[in-house]
Amino acid sequence: MINATPAVLALIGANVAIHLVRLLLPEQWSMIIGTLGGFSPPWFLGAVMGEQEDYVVFLLASPLTYAFLHADLLHLVINMAFLLAFGTPLDRRLGRGRFLTLYVHCALVAAGASVALFYYTFQQTIIVGASGAVSGLFGAILQVTTKRAWIAGAVFIGSNLVIGYTGLPVAGEVRAIAWEAHIGGFVAGYLLMLLLDRGSVGSTGRWS
Repeated sequence: MINATPAVLALIGANVAIHLVRLLLPEQWSMIIGTLGGFSPPWFLGAVMGEQEDYVVFLLASPLTYAFLHADLLHLVINMAFLLAFGTPLDRRLGRGRFLTLYVHCALVAAGASVALFYYTFQQTIIVGASGAVSGLFGAILQVTTKRAWIAGAVFIGSNLVIGYTGLPVAGEVRAIAWEAHIGGFVAGYLLMLLLDRGSVGSTGRWS
């Protein structure tokens, strides 16, 4: 059984609490929260450039708030399970401050990857979920667990590119996956771990 650290429990608690509040609210209010708190590249860029005058504060905060919103219970459970598995050892190794820095920056870079994709596709999307940040934790774990991390990394990135191309057909339906956010978060976590792991409280070289 994984003995979670306080920082990881706090992140999980925040995500679960927000989702429970949305479940208790009328569906219309829940949708409003998901829309304003989710990350939409064109709406965010409009707010940054002063072209969007409504809900500016919410839009400017959305590169972080989206990571605390989830589409449904399954989405939440999967992300929280991976947060528990990856976040606990990383928090112990890095310490609370560096771990939270890693988590937040991976979420931000994941949102940035969605902005980059928007400039290519000009597709209107709203992304929600902690998977970009959690993908960053996975990248950070690979950085310190194996010398052949590039193999697992290549598989992870390749599978997400396949998802982006096919849309991940499941049982005759297509479930939208923010694959670009996964890749952006993963790369950010892998690279940031090189910087944050230097001199960290629990750093003892690579894990076996």
